[in-house]
Amino acid sequence: MKRLLIFVSICCNSVIYCQVLDSTNLVEKYPLAEYFQEKNFSQNGSLYNPIDTLLEGVQKYFPNNFTYSLNLAGRKLHFEPLTEIGFRSGFNNLDLFGYNKEAIKYYRARTPYTEVFGVFGMKKEQFSKLLHTQNITKQWNIALNMLRIRSEGFYQRQNCTDNNISFSTNYSSKNNRYSVLANALVSSIKSDENGGIKYDTLFEDNLNVNKKLMPINLKNSRTKSRNREAYMKHSLYFGKKENIMRGDSVISKRIRPDHSISYSFHASDEEFAYTESLLDTGFYKNVFFDSIQTKDSTHTEAFAHGFEAQITLFKKIKIDAGVQQKNRRLVQYNFDSLRVLDSSFSDQIVNIEIGSNANKNKSKGFFWSIGKRYVLKGTHEGDDFIFGDFKFIFKNGQKILLEHHNVYHTVPFVFNHYSSNHFWWKESFLKTKEASTSIGFHNPKHKFSISGGIVRMVNYVYFDSTFSPVVYRGSDAFLYYCLHLHKNFHLKHFGFNNKITWQDVSADVLRLPKFVLNHSVYYEGKWFKKAVDVQAGFDITYCSSYFADAYMPALGQYYLQNEKELGNYPFIDFFFNMKIKHARVFFKSEHVNSGFMGANYFLSPHMPGPDRSIKIGVKWMFFD
Repeated sequence: MKRLLIFVSICCNSVIYCQVLDSTNLVEKYPLAEYFQEKNFSQNGSLYNPIDTLLEGVQKYFPNNFTYSLNLAGRKLHFEPLTEIGFRSGFNNLDLFGYNKEAIKYYRARTPYTEVFGVFGMKKEQFSKLLHTQNITKQWNIALNMLRIRSEGFYQRQNCTDNNISFSTNYSSKNNRYSVLANALVSSIKSDENGGIKYDTLFEDNLNVNKKLMPINLKNSRTKSRNREAYMKHSLYFGKKENIMRGDSVISKRIRPDHSISYSFHASDEEFAYTESLLDTGFYKNVFFDSIQTKDSTHTEAFAHGFEAQITLFKKIKIDAGVQQKNRRLVQYNFDSLRVLDSSFSDQIVNIEIGSNANKNKSKGFFWSIGKRYVLKGTHEGDDFIFGDFKFIFKNGQKILLEHHNVYHTVPFVFNHYSSNHFWWKESFLKTKEASTSIGFHNPKHKFSISGGIVRMVNYVYFDSTFSPVVYRGSDAFLYYCLHLHKNFHLKHFGFNNKITWQDVSADVLRLPKFVLNHSVYYEGKWFKKAVDVQAGFDITYCSSYFADAYMPALGQYYLQNEKELGNYPFIDFFFNMKIKHARVFFKSEHVNSGFMGANYFLSPHMPGPDRSIKIGVKWMFFD
């Protein structure tokens, strides 16, 4: 608490000082900084998103905006169809808390821009984030992102440390002839595993007892996940030359980038490790190699490179075609050094996409794209992904979206082959088929959106209640339905934000809550002669009751269970947010209803969520 008080004092002094700065020294040119992701990059004009400077939602800083699972591998409360084919290890439940290539952002800054975000909470929780980006020249930008998460948790053996750093850069020549995108990242997550509390009734009957005194199942276990990646894509563009005019004078020439060829390469090194310094008897049924300690690890090395060509026809249709070679090696160890598995995988993937040409000056009309990715030959030959995306944008920004994806993919490696101290199997499952269709409507003016979808699954593979991988009834299919509704209301100084998800599954092998509700009720206004923006209110997260999957630490995977029904419990947070100049400050009391509404706030069987906690955070922007 001393550190919290010191931090609050520093923040308050800084905020007061910020109020008396001469406003003439803080001239802002919006947007200060913008970013795009690779899928939205175009030499004709990338789809940029401005840096978020809004006060609303600043308190929802954690991945997925659900802070109660810091010490657990991530498990989303809704189903997302796959869009990836080829090799997948299956050890991705910690991805929610780390950086990965798909989430990398590329920036364009008007001035050197730095954003510092720090949160301090109870149980030594720390969340710190740093972003710095600047343009070296008008065409060349660099960006650095750093993220650190740390917490000791409310129960024994819940220490978690998450360190991430990423670097990205993008460059486009003045004449539009050449561009490059590049990034590199390192992510490391270390988390103690306690296997859950031993006696649920001890927790349910003693809500106010010191949680550190409750007996746990595992006392010497730990999970480690590490990821290192590097990526670069070079592109050359071709087209007619255009004159850049200033008045009646030609100041430069550049090409209209109607066609291009690109070369990209990607290298990565991933590791998932589970260790026990002293085996806890009774938790694991099997011990195959070492009865004293466990040191299991899976390492994956990957290298991919490929060529891509883009052609524009009639200024309206864009055709992309490419080929990519992916090579991977997976090694599993026991006793920390005994190699029990060493496998190599090689895939040649071809892709083609046809769609309407993106034009930054076209903000309405019909947009479409259809395409196919296919593993032509290699270890996962026959994997296939076919898609069609259709979008109509009205003059006022309203959108209608229709999407259809059809995926035929090999199951993740962990289901087919795994060798460790506690688990061992070798299977040969057929490829999984997923066909998904969704439709949605979005109205930004009225802050309203609605969407629905259906997914048909064949040969779905999962972990059953015995921790074994099984397939759902051979070739039989089951269906997943979902409906999402998002609507925000504002009445003078009061806001009511709502997200409602309904979902249903026709088979009892994909366990999800039927309803997931996210609501925010708050007051907002301007205080101190309108110098300070404030918000105060409550965030509410609720899901209906269901037999949530249980977590197996040695696998880092979730499996079906039929013993304990979870859910039907609201997590309520109180927050107070302020924005003064370029600083946003929040005070937050998470799970404020802890102890008042029963004890059914388990995140998974035998793993209760945290109790009430207090957090303070500051997000500050610095720029010239």
